[in-house]
Amino acid sequence: MSATETKKATAAASETIDEVFHEAMRSYEKALKSGIQLQEESVNLWKDLLTKLGSAEELQAKLESMTADAFPKARKRMEEFVETFNRTSNQTIDLFEKTLGVYQATSVTDAQRRVQDLVESSLSALRVNVHSALNTNAKIIASWKELVDRFGPAVK
Repeated sequence: MSATETKKATAAASETIDEVFHEAMRSYEKALKSGIQLQEESVNLWKDLLTKLGSAEELQAKLESMTADAFPKARKRMEEFVETFNRTSNQTIDLFEKTLGVYQATSVTDAQRRVQDLVESSLSALRVNVHSALNTNAKIIASWKELVDRFGPAVK
């Protein structure tokens, strides 16, 4: 490689590094501006919420009421989550065993039967999990609505 080629390669690498550095600085600047904007919006939301809550006594009463109701509900939700987690874990293990069982078939008919059982079990598990997810989402929405109704006046 000649000296001229080396200088050209060094200049090209230097320009590339310079471009990467400037792009990184622009990205950092955008992230910083977004972070500042997020903080400003967060402060405004908290300010709006606190001005709508009223006096400290009202806030304390609402928090005490919510706490008395929220902890039992949170416990119930956690128990439901643990039940769902255990159920889906057992389903996963069962489906994995059935998948391995397909490879242990001794005949074509046995393999077909095992594949059919695997597909039926998979679809059943999918149906149960989708139903569970829909119920969970409905409960989450209802809980958020109840929380909003407690803390703020009804939206008209």
